[in-house]
Amino acid sequence: MTKEKKVLFGVDSSDFAREAVAAAANLFKENENFKMTIFHGIPEPDPSHIFEPSLSPEEVERHLQLWSQERQKIIRLAKEAAIGAGFDPERVNTSYEEKCKDPVISMINLANKEDFAAIALARWGARTLAQKVMGHVTYKLINMAYHLPLWMIDPRIASQNVLVTVVGAGISRRVVDHTIRYFSHLKESKFTLFHVIPPVAPELHTSSYWDIIRDLSGEEQQENMAQRMEAYLEKAKSIAKEGKARLISAGIPEENVLVKFQRQQQGIARDILQELDEGHHGILLLGRKGVKDISQFGMGSKANKLLHYARVLMMCLVN
Repeated sequence: MTKEKKVLFGVDSSDFAREAVAAAANLFKENENFKMTIFHGIPEPDPSHIFEPSLSPEEVERHLQLWSQERQKIIRLAKEAAIGAGFDPERVNTSYEEKCKDPVISMINLANKEDFAAIALARWGARTLAQKVMGHVTYKLINMAYHLPLWMIDPRIASQNVLVTVVGAGISRRVVDHTIRYFSHLKESKFTLFHVIPPVAPELHTSSYWDIIRDLSGEEQQENMAQRMEAYLEKAKSIAKEGKARLISAGIPEENVLVKFQRQQQGIARDILQELDEGHHGILLLGRKGVKDISQFGMGSKANKLLHYARVLMMCLVN
């Protein structure tokens, strides 16, 4: 029996959020085991608009009811957008929370309680679309929901071709797992397992590594660095080879699965951005962290750059 694939989709009042729901619905409408729950946290109304001294208690209550109904309309419109994109109405549910103080905390709690496999939301929110910067809720969720895969969706998805970033670390196997679980129904799409080869193995940037080789001679250090780089690259190649075989076993035609390794040119993040553009990929999957632990962001530095600069795609950040 195939396990259900449950995703929690947070929305706000923006058209962009509804369009992102529709884009996701269009992408997953043929995946029969995919289910979506649309969530909206209803904040308390602004007292200055309701609690005027001249209003009677009955009038205040009526205003509160109207406020709640108007906010619930946001969820209904989002569900209609999903159904309008061809998504099965039986596979889309809705949920809301009254007097929601923090939608990020509410979504994380709901995802944990009901065992959602991922949280999805629009890249930009109602307050940030005009500035074209990542929404506050999106950014906060990235930094707090470190245990869950997160999907950030720009509804102007360029294509259904999938770029799967690979590094020489175990996180890439989880990225491949996520790709197969959620995207292997896209039989006509191109899947590219992509690795940018760094100048040196990433672990060489850690202080612990230099503590290990500190007492070695210069020649021994160079030899050790070369060995580490070779081992790192071999692991990346092994993960990519394994990933290709698994994608083919999942039903993706072999001619639609490509493994691409290239040496770093502009920088790893910028090279991935260039590949997204030149390869016409509309879906990007990457690990939250690679070999290095960038605790400042709760994710790797390359992931952080891609989250800020990649456009016109669906980005899946895998824990």
